[in-house]
Order: sequence, then structure tokens, then C-alpha cells
Amino acid sequence: MKNALLKTSGLIMIALVIFNLFVMISGIVISDEINAFEQKADKLHKINLTLEKEVASLSSLSFAQIQAKEFGFTNSTAPQYIGELKYAKN
Repeated sequence: MKNALLKTSGLIMIALVIFNLFVMISGIVISDEINAFEQKADKLHKINLTLEKEVASLSSLSFAQIQAKEFGFTNSTAPQYIGELKYAKN
């Protein structure tokens, strides 16, 4: 009876050690995948910041002014308001 109990407890301990190793190895693999995803997210964040800066510069008034000079629109005109009398008549 004692021998059977010792053998089964030994087998249970070996099974628990093997299960513990499996859990530890799978945890290491998952942590490597998480690390890779975090690195990809950081790269995407940096790319997103550069694209945001580029969009902001392209939609700015200074860029519009530079493009206008490039295409020959150098004359500045006074703004026309609808509230003026000559436009209000029409």
C-alpha cells in the first residue's frame, strides 16, 4: 500500500513539474508576442505623429501662401463683405 501511494504521489509530482514547465514556457512565448506588439504599436504611433505633422503643415495658411506665390497669385485683395450696400442691393 505504501509503495503504491509513493509511486502515485511521485507520478503526480512529475506531472505537476511538467505542467509547471509547460505553463512557464507558454508564458514566455506570450510575453515575447506582447513585446513584439508593443514595438509595432510604438512604430505606428511614431508614424502617426509624423503624418499628423505633415497634414497640419499642408493644411496651414502658410502652406497656402507658399503655393499661391508658386502659382503667381501675389496680389492681395481686400475682403468683400455681403453686408456692404452695393452687395446688399443685389
